[in-house]
Amino acid sequence: MKYILLCLSILGLSFGKLSAQEAAKPKTKVYLGYALFMNYNLYSWYQKPSTIESPLSSSGQVLNVLPGLGGNIWVGDVDHWIVSVEGGIEYLPFAFDTDNYKGLGALSIPILAKVQLPILKQKSLWLMLHAGTGVQLLHTDICARPDAYQNAANPFFANIVGEVGVHISTVGYKRQHLREVELFCRAGGGAFGAASFTTGLRLTLWNRFGA
Repeated sequence: MKYILLCLSILGLSFGKLSAQEAAKPKTKVYLGYALFMNYNLYSWYQKPSTIESPLSSSGQVLNVLPGLGGNIWVGDVDHWIVSVEGGIEYLPFAFDTDNYKGLGALSIPILAKVQLPILKQKSLWLMLHAGTGVQLLHTDICARPDAYQNAANPFFANIVGEVGVHISTVGYKRQHLREVELFCRAGGGAFGAASFTTGLRLTLWNRFGA
């Protein structure tokens, strides 16, 4: 009987310690916030589907002179994970087809859902990664079209895209307020040969609602 009582006492103490440890662990909070970003496209290339033009034609530009702009709504905790839904607009005024000139300019409107995670933390300077997917609306050969293509149909077309990025993030005393620079790469495709590729740099300011 004494041994049984001793075992029960040890078990009771063990469960008590475990409960105390669980209670001592900080609970992960979930925050809601928004972010504003500006990106500079290093290289962009968009290919129209054959339903618009056949044979396939494309339009591209290196080192865009105008920044892309956008924003997002996010939920999560910067210490662990962030899930966001974002939209942006990118205008390339000098994009054109080098093989068969059909006009100048291209417009891109990406709308994506993303997951972002920290992978390395060094005091207030963090390394983070993101991956996302969504849809990208595209329009090429917007202006300065040759006479032969003035009356040709030239509508928007859509691609399904995926994006990955590497971030260098600074975390200040306001924990849910990130300031970061990232290198991103976005690629995708659609029906009838539509395709796109974009890589560039992005500056993002993350903020928490109510703080």
